[in-house]
Amino acid sequence: MSARLPAVTTDDRAAPLFDDDFLETLEYLHIVARKILSGQMKAERRSRQKGVSVEFADHRPYSPGDDFRFIDWSVFFRTETLFLKLFEEEEDLYIYLLLDCSGSVDFGVPYKFHYLRRLAAAVGYLGLARLDRVFVVPFNTALPKGAGNLLSLRGKGKVFRLLQFLQNLKAAGPTNLSACLKSFAGSRRKRGLAVVLSDFYDEGTIAGLNALRYQKYEVFVIHCVSPQETHPELIGDLRLQDTETSRFRDVTLTEAMLRKYRQTFSDYCSSLERFCRKSEIGYVRCCTDVPFQETVVQMLRREKFLQ
Repeated sequence: MSARLPAVTTDDRAAPLFDDDFLETLEYLHIVARKILSGQMKAERRSRQKGVSVEFADHRPYSPGDDFRFIDWSVFFRTETLFLKLFEEEEDLYIYLLLDCSGSVDFGVPYKFHYLRRLAAAVGYLGLARLDRVFVVPFNTALPKGAGNLLSLRGKGKVFRLLQFLQNLKAAGPTNLSACLKSFAGSRRKRGLAVVLSDFYDEGTIAGLNALRYQKYEVFVIHCVSPQETHPELIGDLRLQDTETSRFRDVTLTEAMLRKYRQTFSDYCSSLERFCRKSEIGYVRCCTDVPFQETVVQMLRREKFLQ
């Protein structure tokens, strides 16, 4: 199953988001993740809360009613004073999937919104299989209002709720990625891993990502584009429609303009990647003509995702 899968080159907008083989693909990715990660996370994700575990943290004086099992008798025999052993408590990793649902992802062949949701499903499944707490936070101009528009799951058996939630999402309207990330960063949520899945067509992208960093989230960027965006083949007199605002613009595209566009687009993608690398933000750029499974494996192997 490790061989490269054929790239999708047809319009799959009307195809099922999750086909009959999708769960098998997720389980395959889980097996790959287990081999790559090889149990590294548990030792790295301990909280500083005190609890019951195998890792000693500190002592505190005994108080009436404390559990005798945690008295450090070796200290008592030396000092004739009762002290309790304290341990670092292993804690769930909180994974927040911040998913762009604006009109700009309602585009592309293969379909960009399908691709992003499949990636979200795969990342979410990896978290659920490891008993992490997984949240899905869709956004466009603002974060969703009300708990019913968010998803919070824990445990591998909740994968069907994850898939159903992603299946029901729609992509439409303008985006304000910067405001959404700042709003999320400023909320009183437990800190964890914030995975931002978007095409990042927003001038405030860096400010939004910085807001997450400053609020002590671990940030990972999944930058998704389509072949029509990286290498457009349009030429001549055209009427183009903005997928977010539905406005039209009449343009005349020449080969020189397309060359300039491709260079500008490449420069933007490279600048976003440089910022992420410099800021110690995980980053992967993926194109929808590459099977999403390969993107996930790249995240695990080369980008050290979840390590």
